[in-house]
Amino acid sequence: MPEPETEVVLCPACKHALRVPLDWLGTSVQCPECKATFRAPARDGSGGLTDAVLLSRPNAHRPAARKPLDAMLLLPAFGLMLLGTAGVIVNAGTAYQLFADPPAVAKALQNQLSEMRKFGVGQDDPEADRDRLDAERAAKLVRGLLWGLPVFAVVSGVAFLGGLSIATRWNHRVAQLGCLAASLNVPHLCCVPGAVVGLWALLMLSSDEGRAHFEK
Repeated sequence: MPEPETEVVLCPACKHALRVPLDWLGTSVQCPECKATFRAPARDGSGGLTDAVLLSRPNAHRPAARKPLDAMLLLPAFGLMLLGTAGVIVNAGTAYQLFADPPAVAKALQNQLSEMRKFGVGQDDPEADRDRLDAERAAKLVRGLLWGLPVFAVVSGVAFLGGLSIATRWNHRVAQLGCLAASLNVPHLCCVPGAVVGLWALLMLSSDEGRAHFEK
């Protein structure tokens, strides 16, 4: 059986040469090399061939796959979320104690101030007035906590949101803000882990790789 006559045409997408049966000229064909679909050339009035017309290019509208989250960003991201969660929980627990029994909290703070005298804090106070001064300072601390705890809770939430933003590649600015929040949120969080994780993540976000991490 004789083979059908063919015509050599070029794929308009990758310029790969392929043989197309004559009865396929002017119809839609797919390039075996790049999988692009195009309309094969057709005979014109002078006997020549028209140009091939590209119909679709594979993956033309598919966004490029993102690289997996780098470990140098993944670790501080989860560190920020862990610190933020811990801060919110501790602040919520302290707030509950303050509102449930303020005198007990003030008494505990007064005892802590008395214990701090062993380390030289408040040694200059007159001995006769030390208990009264400790009680006044404890009351001021309670009032300060009542005002400060909501602020510290919000800062902890921002730190968590920053870590979540890194993990989900949501927003570069929010991630940076979360790093600063973790570095500055000293109350109820050990300042050393917060500063280490926050500054580490901030340094990584300032690099070219960190900025490219958020590119869509």
